[in-house]
Amino acid sequence: MRKLLIFFSAVALFALSCGRIEGDKSEHVYIISTNDIHATIDALPHLATIIKEYEMRGEVLLVDSGDRVTGNAYVDDAREPGVPLVKIMNELGYDVATLGNHEFDKGSERLDAMLAAAEYQVVCANVEALNGAIDPLEYTIVTLGGVDIGFVGVVDTDGGGRPLGGKSSYVNYTFTSDVDTAYEAYGKVAAKCDFVVLLSHMGRGADERLVERGASYDWIAGGHSHDLLSADRESVHMSQNNKNLRYVTVADIEVRDGEIVGVAYEQLKTSEFAPDEAMVARIEELKASDPELNTVEGVATEYASKEGVANFTIAALASYPYADGFVPEVTFYHYGGVRLDEFAQGNIKRADILNNDPFVSTIYVGRLTPEQMRDFILTKYNNGTAEAPDKESHYPYFRSDVPYTIVLEDSTEAEPDAVDVVFDLEPREYRVAMCNYIADNYIDSVIVARQFVKTDITVREAMLRYIRSFEGRGYKPDNECRQREVKSDKGE
Repeated sequence: MRKLLIFFSAVALFALSCGRIEGDKSEHVYIISTNDIHATIDALPHLATIIKEYEMRGEVLLVDSGDRVTGNAYVDDAREPGVPLVKIMNELGYDVATLGNHEFDKGSERLDAMLAAAEYQVVCANVEALNGAIDPLEYTIVTLGGVDIGFVGVVDTDGGGRPLGGKSSYVNYTFTSDVDTAYEAYGKVAAKCDFVVLLSHMGRGADERLVERGASYDWIAGGHSHDLLSADRESVHMSQNNKNLRYVTVADIEVRDGEIVGVAYEQLKTSEFAPDEAMVARIEELKASDPELNTVEGVATEYASKEGVANFTIAALASYPYADGFVPEVTFYHYGGVRLDEFAQGNIKRADILNNDPFVSTIYVGRLTPEQMRDFILTKYNNGTAEAPDKESHYPYFRSDVPYTIVLEDSTEAEPDAVDVVFDLEPREYRVAMCNYIADNYIDSVIVARQFVKTDITVREAMLRYIRSFEGRGYKPDNECRQREVKSDKGE
């Protein structure tokens, strides 16, 4: 729990005293909520300023709703992956956090190291650790300002009963339903607390289903779906702060004589706050600890959108010199695995390349027919139901260097299912390259075993080789998407 700053300026002391005039016994507890930081360390100095400003007004709790890692090589590729960010969170004074799906990316050993380093409580009610891995708490209760504030945590189970991500990340864990567990946990905590917060990493849709079901949390501080939201649903306040620390939400709990007399919420844009100089220096120290990551690997001659970054990644896999003269005719990459939103025009550092694939994916090569390609694309496109939605369905999730068309059913639904996937390809086997995430999670395991070889080549290695190949002339991005969606025509 963060303590009030020991030293205030005279102006700050005066402002603080003015807020407590004679006869007014109100105190304020501020809860600052973050989510989906994704190791965006350059935003932390702005957050540090926000924290200090609220510490000058009253008591502060700092909480997070998951996905703190996977997005920045200075954190993810450190000697102890993730731990540098945990240490900075300790310095900032985080009190409670839940797990996001990306906390599991590097497996239980790395997650254990992050949990062991954390000086804040980690709560996640729907995960059970196995084989000696560290088990997070189901919930925790913090007493502050004379009131008891309960925090429950849950992580998504979007990936078929487990969080999204590679199956191998979860071998030492079992999971219960995110919504069901959150509903049940409320009943355990509510009677013990004056105010109950759900730190939810299950996405806006699941949060809304939980509210409809009648779990009357005072506040669902959400994450996972990267929405920008601060609104009331029934008697529950729901918030999300987009991603990468672009926003935070602050709950101002007014307490008088040990009773909560009012709660107000405010969503703040972090970039509107001046960066804290001490935290700027701390981040620069972290970056300087590995100079290799600052090496310039190439130059982009123009701006690349996320679509352009996707095409860059695909081209890297397509052009790699594989063993035995294997040359892909079709290459696939998943849009959710494209972790950079852009390449700015100019120098591209090694850290930029690594940040685009923080998962250290490997490459599969093999053969598929157009019909087999159609099957896994169609299955993924239509995945999910109203009860268990898939946020990465109902759009062209599998990008390719070969154009294809997704034919949608004739429906009035906002997101109609697909009825076909059409390639302009002959009915034969084609040489194919793709990342392991697609092969391991979306293609029939029998087909993978029979028709593919898992290489030791990483996507990172392929991207570094590709950008270096443009030495002397620079890389010109291609920002065009080759996949499209069309409504079916019953008249055809």
